[in-house]
Amino acid sequence: MFKNVYLKNLRDLRTNLTYWLIGLLTLSFYLSFAYNSFSENLESFNDLIDSFPKELLNLLGAENGLDMSTFAGFLNLEIFGVFGPIMLIIIGINSGTGIIAGELNNKTIEIIMSSSISRNNYLIQNILVMLTKIFSVSLFIFISFMIFSYIFSLDLEGLKLLGTIIHLALLSLVFGSLSLLIGSITGNKNKTLSISAAIAILSHFMNAISPLIDATKNMKYFSVFHYYKNSNPIVNGMDFFDVFIMSLLCIIFITISFITFKYKDLH
Repeated sequence: MFKNVYLKNLRDLRTNLTYWLIGLLTLSFYLSFAYNSFSENLESFNDLIDSFPKELLNLLGAENGLDMSTFAGFLNLEIFGVFGPIMLIIIGINSGTGIIAGELNNKTIEIIMSSSISRNNYLIQNILVMLTKIFSVSLFIFISFMIFSYIFSLDLEGLKLLGTIIHLALLSLVFGSLSLLIGSITGNKNKTLSISAAIAILSHFMNAISPLIDATKNMKYFSVFHYYKNSNPIVNGMDFFDVFIMSLLCIIFITISFITFKYKDLH
């Protein structure tokens, strides 16, 4: 039995991460093959997208427009617009919720705390587990699409894809850190999941709607999705300011979590 919480949880993640790797390899193969198959009809796809209303493009995470003439533009819609963020946010929220609220819900945290591990050490090791899971899945996405873009001879710039993956991982970590904070306050798993999911949905709609109404145009700056996608990293590469803002939010949420957990009644 592992006395180290990180190593114990890492061992438990092995099967889960293996399934993620297989699933993402399958998904990236399918999308790469599909794009390679219909690449000759790209002009008609671009015409179709140009007919989409701006409101729909914003909801799809394409406020900067979509260009299906490139594989990067295709991935911008298929992965990095809605599906990828949803997938990684779910991972982040579930991971963050499980650290405190989940253990309290399972009534196992008292047993863990009765051992020699301190509260701070417990939190640090579990945050490392969350980081490992989020960045492992994000890395799988990067590796998968780089492999199949090479196999199918699709033009995809590795550095720009990596920048997009970093933005995506940080988006997930922001909501993971937020759910950790909410869980440290409420101590209730269901409440934590519900509140975190509601904030994620609200944040997305704030970013999607704000450019459409003059009175709310500045509201986007309060949405983490603005910092995830506004700079269009799949085209322009990683944006250091956006990365800084998302990293700062993670640090703030985690720091407050340490304070609230320190005084949390675990009984």
